[in-house]
Amino acid sequence: MIVIDGVIWQSEGFFRSYTVDQSQIWLSLIAEWLTSKKSTELVILTRGQTWLPPGTFFTEIPRFSFEEVEEDRVGLQSICDQLKAKLFISTGYTTPLSTPSVAFVYDLEVERGSQFQSEYLEKKNSLLNAVHYVCFSDVIKVGLQEYYPGIPSDHISVVYPAIGSWARPASANLTAEFRRKYKLTRPFFLAVIPEQIVDYRGIQALSQAWELMQGQKLSRTELVFAFPSSVNVDPAKAQMPQANGLHYLSLTNAELACAYSASLALIAHDTFRAESALEAMACGCPVVSYRDDRSGTKQSHLRSSETLASTLLCQGSLQELAEALVQIQTYQVRTPLISKGLERAKGFSWPVMAEQLWEIFEQVTAEQHLAV
Repeated sequence: MIVIDGVIWQSEGFFRSYTVDQSQIWLSLIAEWLTSKKSTELVILTRGQTWLPPGTFFTEIPRFSFEEVEEDRVGLQSICDQLKAKLFISTGYTTPLSTPSVAFVYDLEVERGSQFQSEYLEKKNSLLNAVHYVCFSDVIKVGLQEYYPGIPSDHISVVYPAIGSWARPASANLTAEFRRKYKLTRPFFLAVIPEQIVDYRGIQALSQAWELMQGQKLSRTELVFAFPSSVNVDPAKAQMPQANGLHYLSLTNAELACAYSASLALIAHDTFRAESALEAMACGCPVVSYRDDRSGTKQSHLRSSETLASTLLCQGSLQELAEALVQIQTYQVRTPLISKGLERAKGFSWPVMAEQLWEIFEQVTAEQHLAV
């Protein structure tokens, strides 16, 4: 039996990642495992949470609190013992006392902050007690090994999140209606911002490079920063750049598909939403990957080197980014990138991701059984 702690669905939002939608990932994975007839092999621990796919086996447990961490671990171990769990998995960073656990590493934002905060201490405890690790990108794996050098490389698996089924080329009628709704009268570039903005470097750099390009070209373009539909943004209060032709839009997934399909290019940056590059590729949108000089990192913020190869890479100054925005508009540059992107996006589906993870769970369970 595999036990999955649904702590991520607590309304307080413990352990929420700024870069990936954990709720969507886990709901989609559970649905896939149910479809593949694995429902009798897993139990979800609920903590007063959201909807679960029909047919999910679950049991209610007390809500998580940082003030009662030790009691939570004892309770989780008691549940694992009752269910004869072979493996424990947390949607956040909770952990039992002794049942082998697989830790999912979504990002390393907590490690970059204070090492005395409760969230860091609990995450560190969870990672140090895990027997295997799943990262959602190559760069997260590298960062994990930097922060936790004692973790063996062969105990870390990289599994790339799937692309939502909504990410597909939108029809001409839908994109035209999208343009009319948001008064986008000129060709536009697009960047997709995560739900929680913790770093404004990308927004500042792209808006400045876009203004530089505007001064170099006779034809004018617009720039769209898209947010999830649940986020209402006041650019002035947030002290974001403002200029004619610059838009901040809260979009649904269906509208985001239209934005990808209609835009000149998506701009990817390590402060933007990580999954947006592959979503754009699936919609037939070329991607410019910009690495900021000031970031000091040699690692790509995209999921893998193969994905990076399907983009127009720009690494350097704002002037170079402005020139990349000009290049991506030419037929010779954008057409091959669109073809590469569409092909690259085909390999990222929920059934594929769910099967990869289940194979990891079975392998880890077998290894733990032999180690006993």
